[in-house]
Amino acid sequence: MSQENDGNRRDRASTETRGTMEPVRKKRKKRLVAALSALGILLVLFVASVQLTSTSRFCTVCHYMKPFYQSWKTSSHSRIECSTCHYAPGLRSKLRAKMEGLVQVARYWSKLYLKSKPWAEIPDESCLRPGCHDKRLLEGQVKFNKVVFDHTVHFTDLKRGKTLRCTTCHSQIVQGEHITVTESSCFICHFKKSEINPQADKCSLCHLRTDLVPPAPSRFNHTVVFEKDFSCDKCHSQVVMGDGAVPRENCYKCHFEGARLDQYGNTNLIHTTHITTRKIECTQCHLAIQHKIIKDIETIADCRTCHTGPHQAQKILYTGEGGKGVAHAMPNVMLQKGLSCKGCHIFHEEKGQLVKSETFRARSESCEACHGKGFARLQKDWALAAANKLRNLRAIYNRASLEVRGSRQAKKLEAQALLDEAAFNMDIVERGKSVHNITYSQALIAASWDKVNEALRLIGSTYLPEKIVFQASAAADPCLSCHAGIDEISGSVFGLKFPHKSHLVKQKIDCSSCHSNAKTHGEFIATKQTCAGCHHQDPKKDCAACHGLQKILHEGGTLESVEIAKDLMAEAGIDCAACHLDAKNRLVRPDGAKCVECHGKEDYRMTFEDWQASIKNLSTDLEAALREAGKSALSDEQKKQIQKTENFLKKVTFDGSWGVHNHVFFEDYLTKALKTIKSLVPSRTP
Repeated sequence: MSQENDGNRRDRASTETRGTMEPVRKKRKKRLVAALSALGILLVLFVASVQLTSTSRFCTVCHYMKPFYQSWKTSSHSRIECSTCHYAPGLRSKLRAKMEGLVQVARYWSKLYLKSKPWAEIPDESCLRPGCHDKRLLEGQVKFNKVVFDHTVHFTDLKRGKTLRCTTCHSQIVQGEHITVTESSCFICHFKKSEINPQADKCSLCHLRTDLVPPAPSRFNHTVVFEKDFSCDKCHSQVVMGDGAVPRENCYKCHFEGARLDQYGNTNLIHTTHITTRKIECTQCHLAIQHKIIKDIETIADCRTCHTGPHQAQKILYTGEGGKGVAHAMPNVMLQKGLSCKGCHIFHEEKGQLVKSETFRARSESCEACHGKGFARLQKDWALAAANKLRNLRAIYNRASLEVRGSRQAKKLEAQALLDEAAFNMDIVERGKSVHNITYSQALIAASWDKVNEALRLIGSTYLPEKIVFQASAAADPCLSCHAGIDEISGSVFGLKFPHKSHLVKQKIDCSSCHSNAKTHGEFIATKQTCAGCHHQDPKKDCAACHGLQKILHEGGTLESVEIAKDLMAEAGIDCAACHLDAKNRLVRPDGAKCVECHGKEDYRMTFEDWQASIKNLSTDLEAALREAGKSALSDEQKKQIQKTENFLKKVTFDGSWGVHNHVFFEDYLTKALKTIKSLVPSRTP
């Protein structure tokens, strides 16, 4: 009984348990179905979103993408989805595209895009993937407008030292077009001046001869151009406009960080970053360069169409930079004050009328109109100083060139390069006219001299040229800021030749020792005593070095075509020192006492004075006769006779001894000259 009851209880318990579990199972099944449904829906939505976001139309969700979308829609790539080009092939790149796409959508709806411009790139792998442009590098030359283009040359060789990308030439968006060739990029690369590839602007690189000399008759056959080896710019002038400069302010379009902006001058880093690593449009940084035929008569008729680089030498001198071997710029002070070329080369008025001139040639009036009378002489001194130094330097350069040419040293090429730089400087000074910047001209000549000497040292030459350039510091002597090159100029002082070089360079005498600005600019204030203070310190000094006139009058010779006999004392061996040195061996100007000292008789003092008095009287009478003769009608021969006598009389007067150096000759010559001149004057009847 009890067993039966236990069985019944178990049956009831089992039935109750099944009744309880049935709803639980149903709930679990419903939940599983719901979860699977939700997962399926999410999977469908994900697949749909993946498919949707892979379409180019999805890009227009962001309004700022509409211009890009429209340019793509009308391009040759309109059947290729945006993501195909903008991301490299491969699953990893595809996943990256989805993630970045979602990030861009989030940035759009959160308005974060307003803080930075949208940016996208096209990697080369996308263009060169199989089925696209994978064989483009094998095609060789292709036609682009009227020129030829070779992909292989541009991709397998470094251009300006940089690796190019597809989008270097095929811009991502240009004037409403998508992935099209931008000529502006071509022009910047080919026409911007570069030392890396100076032949990049060669016309024949793009314009083939086969296109210019077609087999069929054309408007113009260029055969004659190639036969006579004409340059293209002989006919096609001013075809390139602009220099492709990079204004510093263009950097601020993208950057504001000081560290990056400080790299403005690091062109290698900038080009590697913006061209090879990233893809930035060339025109984002560079100003545009245009290359086209100009049909404006005023432009193509300009002299510069043929004379390219006009006045380049003058520009280098005036700006004080561009030469070889001068460390810092030395601009002309007039350039620093903003004076243009026209300030000297154009005369606005002459006697109230406009000057009619075929060329704008500067004249002395140009200088003196602003600087005052006498400045033209300074200009001539500059030209003469530079010409003298250049003449001497060229002689040294020619000798050095022969030495280098005949050398077998390993550094011969290096030495020749130095000579080439020296020749460049000399050419700049000669063609550019040193008056445009005499200070810089002197610096270039000095640098050339250094380079010539360095070239000789490299080949082990024993030739040691004399130093021809002595540059005194303008800071030490302010006069030299204007009178640069004065060391090459020799003047005349007290009838004697005065070389500035020996006084300024060797003796290091300041300009103020002889010149003053107290009353008149550059007034000569030195006297004979000033000169004697230095020159008479050495009693053994050769007197004839300064007193050549006195030497001739005393020892005989030819002066102004007049033969002078030797003085009696000179025949007796009496030299300058015998009369001009006192008991203490000091140089003096002797008087009658010196005669008494030697001859021992007081009468010689009177003789000394009588000689001088007689010569002074004869000179006075001769001067009066010459003035009287000048009033008469004379023949050309008689005029020459008067001129000759006047010149010699000036020498006698300048001698200062009044006949003491050679009394017999002086008295004889003046007496005869007086008689001759008086004979030229017609006698007057009372």
